[in-house]
Amino acid sequence: MKIFAISVVKNEADIVAKSLLEATSWADKIFVLDNGSTDGTWEIVQGLASDKIIPWKRDLTPFYDGIRAQVYQEFKHLAKEGDWWCFRLDADEFYVDNPVNFLQNVPKHHHFVVTDTIQFRLTKDDFKDGKSPKSIEDIRYYDKKTWSEARFFRHRDKMEWTPAMERPKRMGVMHPKRIKLRHYQFRSLDQIKQRIAVRIEAKRNGHPGFDYSINENIDTYLHNREELYYFDGGNQWTLDGPQNHLFQRKYDVIIKTIFHALGIYK
Repeated sequence: MKIFAISVVKNEADIVAKSLLEATSWADKIFVLDNGSTDGTWEIVQGLASDKIIPWKRDLTPFYDGIRAQVYQEFKHLAKEGDWWCFRLDADEFYVDNPVNFLQNVPKHHHFVVTDTIQFRLTKDDFKDGKSPKSIEDIRYYDKKTWSEARFFRHRDKMEWTPAMERPKRMGVMHPKRIKLRHYQFRSLDQIKQRIAVRIEAKRNGHPGFDYSINENIDTYLHNREELYYFDGGNQWTLDGPQNHLFQRKYDVIIKTIFHALGIYK
């Protein structure tokens, strides 16, 4: 079993090296597409080039969700049945559960895996008395509830995924267990401003999403510590369950399982 990861980056210079290097502990290949960074991100990625980290190309067209399919189309010939794709390796996400161990235990009749995302937050107290976080290790508070999104799918030679699609067609049956990761969407005041600017630009260029992260009032991105849980650096988590419940109806699971087993869904 091999794992191939797709990373689309833009202006992540503060964290991209840590993200990619950590991912090499579980990914066999990481294909990186830079979507027009202006802060040195692409140069950092190029400096990390290895047999595992592949700086593929820069694409300066406005961001769209199907941009990751470009990478898949270019490198899908490397994968075999039974391999996995991390079709969205975001630079601000770090896996708590080792994906190799996790995916090895996913039954063959389950085809994709979703996250149990632990959202780390900047707090108002992080900036008291002239202080500010120097790295993600200084960001110690996280949401009480997690968030789930699809991240891994099992490779099929005839799977259809084109740039017109946000994700592959007919991904199949979702594995009921979620893989944990830490998410650091906001990491400093300057990075928040930069991220807002990137999202506003994407909206102006026609992207339908990002309404949740274009508020230019920086204070709205800082939380009160009493609303969060504290991370002590270990692997024990205090969590109140998922904020969004991803599920598939039982009859959908049955139909998809049968259709995949019969080869009707290629």
